[in-house]
Amino acid sequence: MEGKLEIPKIATNYKGFDYRQYLKTQKIQGIVIADNVKILKAKYKNNLIYQIQKKIKAIIKEKLPSETGDLLLAILLGDKKDLSEQIQINFKNSNLSHMLAVSGAHVSYIIVGLTYITQNLIMGKRKGRVFCIFFLIIFMAITNFTPSVTRACIMAILTLVSKILYKKADIYTNISISALIILLYNPYSLLDLGFQLSFGGTIGIVIFMRFIKKKQEEPKLLNYIKQMALVSIYANIIIIPIIMNNFNTVSLTFLVSNILASPILAIIVIVGFSIIIISIISHSLSNILVFWLNPILNLLIKISSFCSKLPFAKILVVTPYIFNILFYYTIILYLVNYNNLKQFIKKKTVILLSIILILSNFIFYILPQDLKIYFIDVGQGDSTLIVTPSKKTILIDGGGSESFDVGEKVLLPYLLDRRIRKIDYIMISHFDTDHCKGIFTVIENLKVKNIIISKQAKKSENYKKFKEIVANKKINIILVKAGDKIKIDKYIYFKILFPTEKLIMQNPLNNNSIVSQLNYKSFKMLFTGDIEEIAEKEILNLQKDKLKSTILKVAHHGSNTSSTQEFINSVKPELALIGVGKNNTFGHPSECVVEKLRDLRY
Repeated sequence: MEGKLEIPKIATNYKGFDYRQYLKTQKIQGIVIADNVKILKAKYKNNLIYQIQKKIKAIIKEKLPSETGDLLLAILLGDKKDLSEQIQINFKNSNLSHMLAVSGAHVSYIIVGLTYITQNLIMGKRKGRVFCIFFLIIFMAITNFTPSVTRACIMAILTLVSKILYKKADIYTNISISALIILLYNPYSLLDLGFQLSFGGTIGIVIFMRFIKKKQEEPKLLNYIKQMALVSIYANIIIIPIIMNNFNTVSLTFLVSNILASPILAIIVIVGFSIIIISIISHSLSNILVFWLNPILNLLIKISSFCSKLPFAKILVVTPYIFNILFYYTIILYLVNYNNLKQFIKKKTVILLSIILILSNFIFYILPQDLKIYFIDVGQGDSTLIVTPSKKTILIDGGGSESFDVGEKVLLPYLLDRRIRKIDYIMISHFDTDHCKGIFTVIENLKVKNIIISKQAKKSENYKKFKEIVANKKINIILVKAGDKIKIDKYIYFKILFPTEKLIMQNPLNNNSIVSQLNYKSFKMLFTGDIEEIAEKEILNLQKDKLKSTILKVAHHGSNTSSTQEFINSVKPELALIGVGKNNTFGHPSECVVEKLRDLRY
């Protein structure tokens, strides 16, 4: 192989996705961009595990329709590669993602099925348990040793070994040994979300299981529902902060979804593996099971879709402070030392700690701060967040030209990571996709008080969509033109320098961008949208003496169609910011523009 070794990129935004860290959790240290590859020998073709994986996938693809077949592959092997994005979103929003990650529940159902077959039909208890251990080792391999599967399988194997040796298994020892083995193999697994959720959920169930008291007089169905609800609650008590920190969501419908889906999961896992095993012996017999399993898989899809649309299925929350999370887990650890919840609540220590937590959050919020301006990486596009000393929030543009939804994947998570759920002002400089599309997701999900736009010389599809969203949300629209002043608070205001009443008809979207100047005491920052030379000349004719600013957001991503020498000289910025996508196809920023800006230093 010949190629270039690249180090994976780190997060470019605050608390953003860190690709380098993610790859380390997969035991990958770098990327090779290969120019020339020659295969000397394909070892994987003779690999037993690979052949088993290939055979399982072939059987499922052959016997089931694509939608239910892909779902079965995700449930049995954790292989979500071909599973539709909508189904994955529905499972996530209905709090059923663990069903697609091969968790402890899957392993327990496998053991139940294997134990029944081996111990009652083929071999005795001792040999049956040895066979289960062997099968679990193979199962870990065919699921590629993901942390959640490895944790569940190691714990199950340790329990089976203790039974073979006629010893009593200790659940905390089993959890600790499984964690140690996984972390010895790859310490970065600690940062893997699957590892955190799997161990967190298990620990939650284990430490709170003593509160479950089975009442003999209760009907079996009621007892089952009650136990399923409690197990789900106990798991979520531990993993909710993890979910909040990583997904910025909380679900209040997890009880409904898990009670409805859990019995179905048991059937799918047991019957799914039975189909694979029986298919090797008899196709016709396995087809009977397929005929029965397919509607059950469809039912699970419908349950996930139904539960994802329930009220409070997905509540957006800001990223919690780390000290809040630590305090939460401290309370949980304190709680497990008490058998009586009322006794725990009465403790003065808990009351004191709760008061300290509330006060610390309040003090942190009211403490005075400086003006903060964040330039957000939205790829090829522009987005700026401003937080004033009085905690007013202003968002200028939002990107949106990438192949994915920038609003959903970048901008909204960024704002929630900054602990922002309310935006006082959004300013859309113009309605080009790379400036406005990400804003739409923000408007639909967060509370927005005011949106600043200018008169449109050209009605675009983006503007049409914007009008529809705003009409539904009933947001106040502020229409601005040159000469207007937008007062934000006591010390901060925006001067609108462009466009004028007479709009430019040459490349009208770009050339009628809002040009605004942020003013805070002696500090000024100029925002220029995507104006070109023709607009810069008009601004110079009207506002030349008002352009000087501390910081310049360079027009049109540093394109050579903008940033004339006279315009830059009039602004005289101490700092210039250019928003571009890495390796963009436009050649932004232009080298001649960069040189003009560099010349200002001398």
